[in-house]
Amino acid sequence: MPPPKPTLLLLGAALPAVVGALFGSAWATGVGSALVLGLLAVHPAVVDPAVPRSTRLLVRGVLLSIALAGAVQLSGWAASPFGDTPPSASELTALVTDPVRQRTQYLRQLAVAGCLILACACVGVAIGRLPSERLRRIGRAAPVVGALTLGTLVIVALLPGGAAAGLLGSSTDVAVAALVVLGGYAWLVRRAVRRHGAAPSIVTVGATLLAATACAAGYGAWGSRPVAGDSDASVHTRAIAGGGKGAVTDVAVAVTVPLGPDIPTATVVAMLLLGAALAVPACARLSTAASGRR
Repeated sequence: MPPPKPTLLLLGAALPAVVGALFGSAWATGVGSALVLGLLAVHPAVVDPAVPRSTRLLVRGVLLSIALAGAVQLSGWAASPFGDTPPSASELTALVTDPVRQRTQYLRQLAVAGCLILACACVGVAIGRLPSERLRRIGRAAPVVGALTLGTLVIVALLPGGAAAGLLGSSTDVAVAALVVLGGYAWLVRRAVRRHGAAPSIVTVGATLLAATACAAGYGAWGSRPVAGDSDASVHTRAIAGGGKGAVTDVAVAVTVPLGPDIPTATVVAMLLLGAALAVPACARLSTAASGRR
């Protein structure tokens, strides 16, 4: 049976968002993400008259919070002040040690994290307002499905770097290993769906993805905070052993440098949109009186 029309529309809208994030296009990422969130806002499961008004407001609050987080984040995707010329070490250090830039980046990351935490809170309240029988079904599915989702995210995140990359070798081997992990995850989640039902498992996966993205944003905001009492904020130097004639500069401020596809950012965008696409319609379906056997 072919996929339903809303799913095809969501996939078509998500593709430019993820590809845009992969190649640093704020326009493509913003338009694609806006289309996905707009389609979810008018999804048949959300606009169903049987959905309680409070649940409809909560799930749309999730979408609005994600949209605000995306708008704030994309506002920082400015063109490089150096143009196409690679900056020198002194120019790059001067840029990232600018106190105004540091403060702006910190406030931006803090706003993004706050919006995503608000989205997670709306999902949590919407789930908590479900009828007790459906809430128990989610409670039975959450330990297994949530643990599988988090474990898979951790494994996939560790594959591209560190000891895992050294063990696997080429990027092709890393990609194949990631596909194997994701395939195993899909098989295990399918078994969980058969045992606990589709909607409770889908809600759990979506909420877990949103929570993981919010945690990552919070960690990023914490890492970008200005360091009090240090004129260089997050720039630290240490003398090289043997005379102290040089210094190694460790810059902890993110700077956009064209080094190829931005896989981490594309992954975060995909996780965020997928989490919303799973959690919002499923939560709306579970809130209706006709969803008792789903």
